[in-house]
Amino acid sequence: MSIAKLYYYKATGRAHAIRLALAAADIEFEDVCAASFPPTSEEVQLWRTIGGNTTTNVPMLQMSDGKVYTQSGAVLRAVGRMGNLMPSNGKETQDDDDLYYLMDKLMADAEDLRVAAYKSFVNWGATKECADEFINDVFPKHAGNMDRQLKGTDFFIGNKMTIADICVYDALVNFGTNRIPGDSLKDFPKLKELIKRVESNPGIKAYLSSEQYAGIYKFDKSTLGL
Repeated sequence: MSIAKLYYYKATGRAHAIRLALAAADIEFEDVCAASFPPTSEEVQLWRTIGGNTTTNVPMLQMSDGKVYTQSGAVLRAVGRMGNLMPSNGKETQDDDDLYYLMDKLMADAEDLRVAAYKSFVNWGATKECADEFINDVFPKHAGNMDRQLKGTDFFIGNKMTIADICVYDALVNFGTNRIPGDSLKDFPKLKELIKRVESNPGIKAYLSSEQYAGIYKFDKSTLGL
């Protein structure tokens, strides 16, 4: 049986939130990974042929019916629509527009953290000073901004998990807590509880314990020179 294909590198990176959303949506997929980083010219050409963009296109999702989605945020929203992971009050009203704004805002907050985190990777040329600043100042600032938006509900937008929660989870864990030694969220107990709730989702829980996930490179303390 044909299943969805996710084109990217054999690493978490910008595809990780998409993988988690696919798992939560119970959409079976396979990783189609570049043989190396940077990719070969042949791989780049293949991605351009499939995705249609003149850029590298990845992460790129090709569904079992052949439909293709590119650009990480757009792919994530598409999976959210497929898997009932979008915010909704159950009615087509102005309130839904407000909920979508909150979702987009939270996803932008998560992207801000990712962008800042990439600047701290010493294995990609960042200085030790940049890495230390990320640990001591940058990550706590972004975590605090996310923490303040959790207001008495299980998830950011009510009591239903959405792609906004998955996006924030990915930024906090993949780009933060997995890299920073110690309890980097000690001052943000609400975020720690959110992480537990996301990881308890049946599909995500199964994915995180799978061989598929085990075979993917995860960012760790070495990226901060530790």
